[in-house]
Amino acid sequence: MGDYPQVHVARAGSMLVDDTDVPRAKGFPLSAGDATGWSIFDRDIPYPIALMSESALDHNGATMRAFCLRNGVDLAPHGKTTMSPELFRRQIDDGVWAITAATTWQAMVMQECGVPRVLIANEVVSPGEIEWLAGARGDGFDVMCYVDSLDGVAVFDEVLGRLQPARPFPVLVEMGVPAGRAGVRSIEQGLAVAGAAASSVHLALTGVAGFEGLLGARGDRSALQVVDDFLDQIVDLACEIARRGWFEPSPDLILTAGGSLYFDRVVSRFSRAELGGPYRLVIRSGCYLTHDDGSVHRSSPMGEASRTGYPEHLVPAIEVWGTVLSRPEPTRAIVGVGRRDVSFDGLLPVAKRVRGRDQTTVEVAPPMRTVALNDQHAFIDLEEDTPLAVGDLVGFGISHPCTTFDKWRAIPIVGDDYRVVSVARTLF
Repeated sequence: MGDYPQVHVARAGSMLVDDTDVPRAKGFPLSAGDATGWSIFDRDIPYPIALMSESALDHNGATMRAFCLRNGVDLAPHGKTTMSPELFRRQIDDGVWAITAATTWQAMVMQECGVPRVLIANEVVSPGEIEWLAGARGDGFDVMCYVDSLDGVAVFDEVLGRLQPARPFPVLVEMGVPAGRAGVRSIEQGLAVAGAAASSVHLALTGVAGFEGLLGARGDRSALQVVDDFLDQIVDLACEIARRGWFEPSPDLILTAGGSLYFDRVVSRFSRAELGGPYRLVIRSGCYLTHDDGSVHRSSPMGEASRTGYPEHLVPAIEVWGTVLSRPEPTRAIVGVGRRDVSFDGLLPVAKRVRGRDQTTVEVAPPMRTVALNDQHAFIDLEEDTPLAVGDLVGFGISHPCTTFDKWRAIPIVGDDYRVVSVARTLF
């Protein structure tokens, strides 16, 4: 009988090894035993516990793979969503083109996890980080990042000028929006940055990028109109750069955008780009693999929105289960799931399933609503006659997977019978 997965990961060279001198992961059984085969309803489970459904993960992976193949696009999912080597491997086995990182540190972790190609969807301006990027390329690993300013290009130029790498470092110009995150604010600014990158002997200008996921309705324009206008601006910048001959000659010229909410619009708008030759259209949805029961489901083209008319939908893979700790008032229940366990930056958790403390079956949850979260408590409103007792278990669906994953150091993956078939670590 082996120990359950440990919460800490130590690095030995380029290998990841478990440190067995630290406590077991939150939500794993109190007694020792095999890492798989146990049920989340066993008597020695310390709730709350987060889990992922293997059948849902399989379904979502196949669904997104089919979407990409049908539309002739590549997928570089945001790895920051899960930061899980086991889920990275699942995505690589599904044929993703790359894994997207937000920081150099994340790219380092991904390299150590065996990810062969990383797109850093951000600017890198720290000299030490640039040195690592330049040295990391090769031996089966490739990495690239964004630039959005003349200063950023100059920092890269200065560092690489000292290092004299064997080949230019690939960069993409990032297009942004006024009052938004990083990225040039106009096509004119983008051309200035692109011209500087193209004239550098140390940089290879390999594409144009953006992120439309946080855009919404403005004035009399709908969210989709705002998104489409922004994506068209990215295409216009790329076309003008191509017309001026500034892109590095490469079969991997890249046009990329696409969070988890509008990747269908990215495919539609980017497919019309005329860049004078072939290019790689890359979408970067990170939440597709697990989906959710909240904000992503409401807005995803393969969720409730169903904009693509795609015959299959993504399905939620994550649940967080907790115990009813108290029924202090007739219309109020307190469940032991809180901000330390589930995301709360969007919609609050949704009660989906219940299991009575003396029962052996999982039932659909009766009508009830999460109205607030404390660090360790969920406040549930329900009808006075709702049969929910102290000691019963409630399974919640979550909203926004990114800020649920970082609350767990290991998450069991379960079959449809809620028995554990494997474990996904997280490395935040």
